Amino acid sequence: MSTLLAILSGCALFFIAIIGQGGISVFLDLSSFMITIGGTVTATFISFPLPRVLRVLGVLTNAFRRDFKNPSSVIGTVVRLAVKARQQSLLALDEEAAKTSNRFLRLGLQLVVDGHPPDLIREMLSTEQQFLQARHLSGEQIFRTAGKYAPAFGLIGTLIGLIAMLRNLGTAGVEKMGPAMAVALVTTFYGALLTNLVLFPLAEKLRSRTNEELLQISIITEGVLMLQAGINPRLVETKLNAFLPPEVRASHVQKYQTREQDDW
Repeated sequence: MSTLLAILSGCALFFIAIIGQGGISVFLDLSSFMITIGGTVTATFISFPLPRVLRVLGVLTNAFRRDFKNPSSVIGTVVRLAVKARQQSLLALDEEAAKTSNRFLRLGLQLVVDGHPPDLIREMLSTEQQFLQARHLSGEQIFRTAGKYAPAFGLIGTLIGLIAMLRNLGTAGVEKMGPAMAVALVTTFYGALLTNLVLFPLAEKLRSRTNEELLQISIITEGVLMLQAGINPRLVETKLNAFLPPEVRASHVQKYQTREQDDW
């Protein structure tokens, strides 16, 4: 919710500031809105294939999702699986693969249960990781491109307004020049606001979410390979915690240990 609240809060602050400058009516202009928004959307559709632009709506939901697990909980899941595999067998992970909702972990566990070599497992997970990154970067690129177009179309709208104002300067009178100039500049305001409050921040949020998901996949890849190798769960936890800053590392082995005595 922080993303949505931040956007709404930013709009509210601008609204209050505008009210303090003499009213909102000066900043409302349908023609300026159509030029800025319409021009930005049109140029974006020209720049990218239609299916790719439509898919960005699905990528955009990543900026507002709350179901991203923190890396520490991912490590906890891998440690729990390591304990289970050590106490039972790798075949016991087949049931875990069917229950998990994380498709990368499910794929890794299925490859381990099927007895594929480590190099193949790493290659397949790495390929999945690369194409996930490519898909997410595609969505981010669309927002960044739209963010570059918006100020340009804002400036174009301003030029249109100035041209119209100067053509009518002789008949309209000098006293109307100030209000007409204000309306012309509204388009630039729309473009700058759209870029810096919505488009670029959303692109940065998508990049941040992509980095979070890539970190999870890296943890899962290393964890799955250590599960296959039968590494001591304590060592699994220690190695995977190296992915995280010291202040967010947690201990999970004791939590998932079910036997009073262990031979680790």
